[in-house]
Amino acid sequence: MKKQWFNANFILLLAVLSAFAGGVYFVTYEPAKTKVQPLNAVSQPVAAEAAASAAASAAEPGAKLSPALKKAALEKNQIQPESGPDKQPEMSAETGAAAPGAADFGIEGVVFGLESGQPLAGCVVDFSGHQTKSDENGEFHLWLDGGAGALSFSYAGARRLQIRHFDISAGDGLAHFDVYIDETGKAGGGRIEVNGVQGRVYSRAGGAPLAGARISLGSRRGVSDQAGFFEIWGNDTALLTMTVSAPGYMSEMVSGIDFENRTNPFFYEISLQRELSGGRRHIALVGIGARLVQSEAGYEIADLIDGSPADNAGLNPGDRLIAVDSLAVDDFSLREVVELIRGRENQPVTLMIERNGDFLEFTCVRKRVVY
Repeated sequence: MKKQWFNANFILLLAVLSAFAGGVYFVTYEPAKTKVQPLNAVSQPVAAEAAASAAASAAEPGAKLSPALKKAALEKNQIQPESGPDKQPEMSAETGAAAPGAADFGIEGVVFGLESGQPLAGCVVDFSGHQTKSDENGEFHLWLDGGAGALSFSYAGARRLQIRHFDISAGDGLAHFDVYIDETGKAGGGRIEVNGVQGRVYSRAGGAPLAGARISLGSRRGVSDQAGFFEIWGNDTALLTMTVSAPGYMSEMVSGIDFENRTNPFFYEISLQRELSGGRRHIALVGIGARLVQSEAGYEIADLIDGSPADNAGLNPGDRLIAVDSLAVDDFSLREVVELIRGRENQPVTLMIERNGDFLEFTCVRKRVVY
């Protein structure tokens, strides 16, 4: 009779031994530990993708980041957080534009169709090689450290609009433009509305254009070209006087340039008169022909030009100025009071005067006077 090796008892013994060996292995084996990422963390591949996407968005301002990629890029300081309507978009390093956090000056605005009046997307805004495009709302933003140069607006099928000499650092940090482009390409026109002055300087005697005439407007300076044209651009919000001068000619002052008026730009035709004989420099302006001084009592008339509007209206030296066109002048600076009195030729201005305790009103019609 053959011996049975695989009887029931033997199989049971093997099962017990196998169970014991498995238990020992389970207790003694320690697998390699893997660091578990928290659920709210972004993995390294996603962060790398965020960096690449953030760089792409800098080169292409219209590019969008997903919420996860934006979070990763923000955590690594690869993009700047948005801050509402005054946010400053990141610019491409290739353009040389300053990063928003370091930018001191900006150009912003809205581009419209001249005929449709609707915002235009995709208009290329170029300032001395630094570029951006208007978005779906027609809005654009360009932030820089400063500089001066040509500013242009280009749209497919339309004539390019430009400001040849724009100084971004001449204003208060942010220049706003409303740009109207003929999107049909038919009219060939368009306009740029911004705080600035354009004009032409010519000789009063013969009408010839004057090249090299010097233009001063606040803190900004300009020079007329060979055709006598000039342009000065900035972002002032004050009432200013512009002075135009040229060798051999009497300087001319243009007052009452009101940059609060949003129908800019202004255009002026300025004629210069030959200097009078006698060797003394003269200056011509539109005003009333009265010189003001500031004293302890306020603003007083120091002297008058014979035959001037102020002289003809009956004003006297020593009269104390109370108001100009119903505006009390106590809280105005001397420069501001002078700007209020000066203005456009043939336009009236009313002065309230205190004389020997009496309050009197005088209306003067502004004329060109020579000092």
